[in-house]
Amino acid sequence: MIVSDLDGTLLGPDTSLSTFTINTLRRAADRGVVVVAATGRSRLSALDLLRPAEAVSWALCSNGATRYDLVAERLIHHRTIPALEAADFLANLRSAFPMIGVAWETESFLAWDERYERHRDALVPRPVRQEGRVGAFPDGEDLIKILLTHPELSHQQWLDTVRPRATETLSVSTSGTDFVEVTHATATKGQAIASLCEELEIDRTQVVAFGDQVNDLDMLQWAGRGYAMANASPELKSVASDEAPHHADDGVATVLNELLDRL
Repeated sequence: MIVSDLDGTLLGPDTSLSTFTINTLRRAADRGVVVVAATGRSRLSALDLLRPAEAVSWALCSNGATRYDLVAERLIHHRTIPALEAADFLANLRSAFPMIGVAWETESFLAWDERYERHRDALVPRPVRQEGRVGAFPDGEDLIKILLTHPELSHQQWLDTVRPRATETLSVSTSGTDFVEVTHATATKGQAIASLCEELEIDRTQVVAFGDQVNDLDMLQWAGRGYAMANASPELKSVASDEAPHHADDGVATVLNELLDRL
């Protein structure tokens, strides 16, 4: 199995799959390798990026909270944050940081409040707009993921601030962007990959993983070989067993071709 993060890893700077990467993924699939994408993106934005390859079998989205079967085009499951727990966590955080912006992912859509939109609009360069809408935080609805922005703190500073305020039933991470991501504690990339491999009867020693940010940590630690991209965060590089070239240079495809040549 090969499992790869998307942004900053498998995708190029234009957030698409290069022709070289697509051909490499197809070569891997033709050789019997199970190709998996593991991303912080919701399935609402990730799946359309993966379908052109026609080689990715599984998509683990929202940091492992969602599993989607791309072969059968079927949603397998969500691992959600219970509504009451999400509301309590957010109320406590807002009492300490009333200036934060909040976005949330449900089973059917992504939405955010006005502060979240203002914070992202103020970034230079402005990130590509997500598909979603401005709205009020949902009352009584379980959530797949919560995204939190702070108008002044960097993503690492904000991550270090939010983590101690989360209960042990929540996982707090970052994809290296301006926001911090919160999912259920059982919804991490490493746990999602371990569960999928158990079902497919693939030993961890047969798994090669690629990533670039903090939300890839447990995935790279669990896999038999874990590649941090040349552009990866120092924290990820410190735990990875190997390093791949920069994502702008098709780093995943370059390494994967080398590995396939040895099969």
